[in-house]
Amino acid sequence: MPDDSVLAYTASNRKNDPISINYKKSQSYIIPCSSAFRDRVTALADSQGASVADLARAVLMLVPNETVMATEDPGEPAPDDREVVKLQSGPSKGRTLRRKPRLQLRLPIGYDIARLRRALALSLKMAEGDRQLSIESSEDRTRRQNDSEARARLEEDIEQLQRIIGDLAFEPLRNGITSRSEALHVMGFAPTAVPDQKAIRGRYRRLALVFHPDSPFGDHQRMSQLNEALEKLTRA
Repeated sequence: MPDDSVLAYTASNRKNDPISINYKKSQSYIIPCSSAFRDRVTALADSQGASVADLARAVLMLVPNETVMATEDPGEPAPDDREVVKLQSGPSKGRTLRRKPRLQLRLPIGYDIARLRRALALSLKMAEGDRQLSIESSEDRTRRQNDSEARARLEEDIEQLQRIIGDLAFEPLRNGITSRSEALHVMGFAPTAVPDQKAIRGRYRRLALVFHPDSPFGDHQRMSQLNEALEKLTRA
């Protein structure tokens, strides 16, 4: 089932909706469903001071048809799920019947029963927090897509930079720093170099930006040896 945790609606969705609805005429729809589903939908409508038709109408107007149809159809009631009704008029007045539980609502002509049942199921999911409705323009959607693509490129660049730094970074010395030449090596100087204090501290600051554990490329062992190298070279 497609991920529709965010339901996006734009005007173009409605223009391209393949369902043909006659908004000038209406009809009464009888929607067979389980008694549990009927009760949940009815309770939701009552809690909102609305009718069941209002719930269905809101979803059908605001949510693209492909999202409604991607919602699981609760289906018809089980064979043993029946309601008992007493006839109130006609020749059989007073007679009791066992029939499928149902929801009855009046909407424009042209809706499929399964689509209406899905729309009501979606209204329950939104009310219960399982789905969210997000209003966005085509420009918003394009901007979000561009942001996602830019973020993906940035993540690729960071991964590549991590590989480069890993290839260029010094290998931590197994026994720590025991000599001036080893300290120079850790700092990235030639073993026979004689850098002044300004050069040493400047190199330390730049390398600390890379190897500090809080940086994206941080390495605790390398940072520790970098500190050892600074202490040895500035003490000498």
